[in-house]
Amino acid sequence: MLKSMTGFGIAEYNDDRGSMRVEIRSENNKFLKINTRLPEQFQSFESEFDRAIRKKIVRGSVVLSLNYKSFRQENDFTLNTEKIEEYYRLINELKGKIKCTDEISINSLVQLPGVLQKNKDDANDAESLLSICHTLINEALEKLSEMRITEGSHIKKDILQRKDFIVSMMDKFEERLPLIIQEYAKRLHSRVAFLLSETNVELTDSNLCREVAIFAERSDIAEEINRLKSHIHQLQETLDSNESIGRKLDFIIQEMFRETNTMCSKANDTVLLKDLIDIKMEIEKIREQAFNIE
Repeated sequence: MLKSMTGFGIAEYNDDRGSMRVEIRSENNKFLKINTRLPEQFQSFESEFDRAIRKKIVRGSVVLSLNYKSFRQENDFTLNTEKIEEYYRLINELKGKIKCTDEISINSLVQLPGVLQKNKDDANDAESLLSICHTLINEALEKLSEMRITEGSHIKKDILQRKDFIVSMMDKFEERLPLIIQEYAKRLHSRVAFLLSETNVELTDSNLCREVAIFAERSDIAEEINRLKSHIHQLQETLDSNESIGRKLDFIIQEMFRETNTMCSKANDTVLLKDLIDIKMEIEKIREQAFNIE
């Protein structure tokens, strides 16, 4: 299914602990580039969020923004007074044995193991919040994907219309090519006959046929038309694919340009050249649309 690289998804959650909001937006990029904007307490989970995005998005510049507001005013840590008293008693006993007179500072006691303890509720909340984060990120990614698919369907429709126009021009070329040779032969015969009208030189059919054959060989674009038709067929198959097709489309469009440029260099007919310029304009518009495809 064809997807655009641009989109936006948002998901929110609220409970008695706080509110959380996740926004994910994506824009064009040749590769996958992820940028996360996380509160400090969630920055350690950045790699997890990155993996979640990579499972759903193959190409584009993606920005994940997470905002969290806590409604609680509780302390994150608890002071274990029993531990402090025990440390203080043991240190005083040691001071008496070694006859040390240094004062015992509160700062040094607080830094001892087990004095400051993280609230168990906060630890449980962190796990719960992480689970909520993943849920919201997946929800936002789904909304982002829906928008990218919707935009992708519009892009596909536009490309197919332009593809159909190019195919119709190819059919017109195949009808026009024999007429170009006939018209050239008539012009050549008329011009040479006029130039030789006041001379004794006779125009032979063999000379005329040789010149027409050389012109026909130089201006023959049948091979380029067949190759362009093949590329157009590949374009259709690629657009109907369920895979990421952006890079493959880039290559196909490049080859379409190559064949069209070759035909322009061979064209010895003003009508044909004008139509080829129209085709190049359509291919250019297809390429502009392909820039936005994942």
